[in-house]
Amino acid sequence: MNLNQLRGFYTVLKTGSFSRAAEELCVTEPAVFIQVRSLERHLGFTLLDKVGNELHPTAAGRILYEYGEKIFTLVDEAVNAVQGLQDLKHGHLRVGVTQALAQYLMPVLIPGFQERYPHITVSMDGGSSRGLVEGILQQRYELAVVARVPYPDKITSIPYTRDNILLIISPHHALAKKEQVSLAELAKEPVILTGAKSAVKFSVWKGFEKRGLHPAAIIEAGNIEFIKQLVEKGKGYAFLASVCVLEEIRKGVLATIPIEDESFTVDIDVIHLRGRTLSPAASTFLAFMQEHRKSDSLRILTDEITKKTTTS
Repeated sequence: MNLNQLRGFYTVLKTGSFSRAAEELCVTEPAVFIQVRSLERHLGFTLLDKVGNELHPTAAGRILYEYGEKIFTLVDEAVNAVQGLQDLKHGHLRVGVTQALAQYLMPVLIPGFQERYPHITVSMDGGSSRGLVEGILQQRYELAVVARVPYPDKITSIPYTRDNILLIISPHHALAKKEQVSLAELAKEPVILTGAKSAVKFSVWKGFEKRGLHPAAIIEAGNIEFIKQLVEKGKGYAFLASVCVLEEIRKGVLATIPIEDESFTVDIDVIHLRGRTLSPAASTFLAFMQEHRKSDSLRILTDEITKKTTTS
């Protein structure tokens, strides 16, 4: 059934005449007449009877009019719902975020976004950077905030900020007395690493490998808090993004030492599927993130956002 034909018939009955229907639909009266007659031929039923100067629906016409009323009510609701998304009156956004960023960046970023756009719901899924890339490819979420790893061609990445990767140890560890330490020295000690798909591990491991080094003992753990506890208990050293450990270093629970002739950083990107049209909610969230960005320091970025939200 042609929806334009149905709308023509429905509007004729609703307004009571072909001329008024044509005026409402912004077409000519003969065009409306043709739509109604074409619908009758398609259904095999007469839909309208003319009694004097008045139009009356036949039995089939009454049934079709009732369904038309339901159909066009739903059409109007659908248009309003889509328009509501565009006007940001409602919306839902699922974002993938690495564990560290979910814990240290999003709690200072999300409240400001929700204050400005209270009708958009943001849900976060955690994971490793490489796992989140897979999630974008599988369209489990529209956007992901990740530490940079090699991306496939189907991914669009937008640079956001950067963080230093720090060597952390227990203050009671023998290495804590040194002013700096080499990777060769570290290779003799047990290292506690983030998960296999972690961008931090990817960055640090390249540093060891280019020197032909391989740590003596390796512990892998996916939970940052667990890693910090192991380091604090002297079970080994670890590499973590600075934003994860600054508070513990300040309190003296953990210590950090510069690495001789080496420094590690992690670049943080916002990614989405190349060629995918972002929803209004996703586009708005991406624009909001770009309002609050600092390309060279995640720590300074979180401090600045926190100041803005506490003073506004």
